Amino acid sequence: MKKLAMSVVAVIAAITIVFGMTACFASPEQKLKNYIESEDFQEQLDSMKTSFGSMIDVDVESDENKLVYIFTYKTQIDDENLDAVKEQLETSFNSLSSTYEGIANSMKKDVGIPDPVVVIKYNNADGTEIFSTEYNATE
Repeated sequence: MKKLAMSVVAVIAAITIVFGMTACFASPEQKLKNYIESEDFQEQLDSMKTSFGSMIDVDVESDENKLVYIFTYKTQIDDENLDAVKEQLETSFNSLSSTYEGIANSMKKDVGIPDPVVVIKYNNADGTEIFSTEYNATE
């Protein structure tokens, strides 16, 4: 799971490099949507999807000032293991807070999103949310 989280961080960090390529005069929400729809972002997203292979589906959405990464397990995690998975995800993502705050900082600086938020959501195969956390810009 830690390796999986680190893969997510590496790909997301690479994605932030392209933030400066969004339109200058669009609203912040439109800038974020344009960014997500950009060819560069889609290539990075495809790479992320490939790295997760058959374990997890990956989707990205924008919601006003939020860049939302949605990870959905392809196989249902049973109730016996659910608490352990939640705990592992929480521990992993708590240790990566500075990385995601950096992404939010890039959204603010490079894309022009006021009060940007990066949201990470993990869902079970049936669509129920297992874990969610948000990271705000610190600069």
